[in-house]
Amino acid sequence: MLLPEFRDLYLSKVKEFGDQGWEEVFNRVSVQFCANNLENITGRVLVQVTPSRVYDKEAVLAQCYAYDRAFRDAGVSRDRYAIKVAVTGPAMAAAEQLNREGIRMLGTSLFGLPQAIACAQAGCLYISPYFNEVAAYSDESLMHKGSDPALTHPMSARLIHILETYTRLYEKTGKEPPLIVIASNANVAEVLATAELGCQHITILAPHLKELTETPLDDEARKRYPLFASKLTKRSAPYYANLKTPSRLAQHSTSDPLAGPDWDGTFASTDVDYLANDGKALDEAIARDTAVAKKLKDILQVFGDACQQAKEAIESEYAQLKK
Repeated sequence: MLLPEFRDLYLSKVKEFGDQGWEEVFNRVSVQFCANNLENITGRVLVQVTPSRVYDKEAVLAQCYAYDRAFRDAGVSRDRYAIKVAVTGPAMAAAEQLNREGIRMLGTSLFGLPQAIACAQAGCLYISPYFNEVAAYSDESLMHKGSDPALTHPMSARLIHILETYTRLYEKTGKEPPLIVIASNANVAEVLATAELGCQHITILAPHLKELTETPLDDEARKRYPLFASKLTKRSAPYYANLKTPSRLAQHSTSDPLAGPDWDGTFASTDVDYLANDGKALDEAIARDTAVAKKLKDILQVFGDACQQAKEAIESEYAQLKK
């Protein structure tokens, strides 16, 4: 938003919406970026709910309705966008209402099975589990160093738990659960590992995309990346019909390295209503899982810092315009 090449767009939104508060300006700039990018994609563009709102159902609803108005004013129909929101109890309670009304949602900042079940109960279109926690990018001791992350990364097991649970939900209900848009891969090996694990979509950073395009599919690549030696085929809807965990990854079905030594082997149940009472059961499940609670707190802090920067810039710009 603050790059010189976008200054004209940015200033136009400050002038038009500055009297409605910094967040309305931010919403409008974000939506305009999305509208300008639609010609480059075939699917949906994405915006995200401000972190400071995600523990308040009404606050989530208010911003999502604001985004919906902004997309409508920009000429973008509801089938071309979705709104990301961190998976907390109140946020999922709001997401259920929004999905029902035709405003499609993506549950992000997701690190555990209860969060994924809540997203399915809310009718979300997508979920974005994070393969690595954000703290890992500033603290190398937290970064996984394994050469075969599909087997050894601690988040791999939780992705299998989600995929297997969603498969059972599809078999039971005939309704497609959310598709996975995995995020936070640290290298090409992890990008390919999450494909092997079964994620339908992957957020790939520019350097990793460049490395992939420059990697020849030869014997060395097949030896280095197990995905290339597998018999995986591109799936289409319904994505969870007859989905099977590859035998190479079967160990993940009964393990959870992130659960800690006191884990009793029990997985979250789809019979729990994670949306009732503004998501009380979900927030309780997150609080019990120290790994999820910490990672969620960290990521909300990172995005919150960025929003604070945007707030200060917009308010300063609007103050200058009023002089």
